[in-house]
Amino acid sequence: MKLDLTGLRIEVTDAIKEFVDKKIQKLNKFFDDDTLCHVTFSSPAKGKQHVDMRIEYKSHTYIAEDDVEDLYYGIESLISKIERQCRKIKDENIGKKRNETIEINTEEV
Repeated sequence: MKLDLTGLRIEVTDAIKEFVDKKIQKLNKFFDDDTLCHVTFSSPAKGKQHVDMRIEYKSHTYIAEDDVEDLYYGIESLISKIERQCRKIKDENIGKKRNETIEINTEEV
């Protein structure tokens, strides 16, 4: 997965880049290697940071955002939110396929 990191009123350091790259590897089982992940960091208020993650893959857009005090905790939180969205969509697609198979089999009888 390719990363696009943007910092608004905050500097994106090499440590942050490495941490995001390491954590985003969890999502490789859901996405292709050429999928682009946009992560935006901003600091709207003192002591708080806003982290926003957006992944567009095929016909779905996965969006997660959070206001946190610890930037690293926020990144982990966003990864788990995106992972839940991926699992939910995957389960819905499996359910649709099962229902289609059941309908086809009942029509043949």
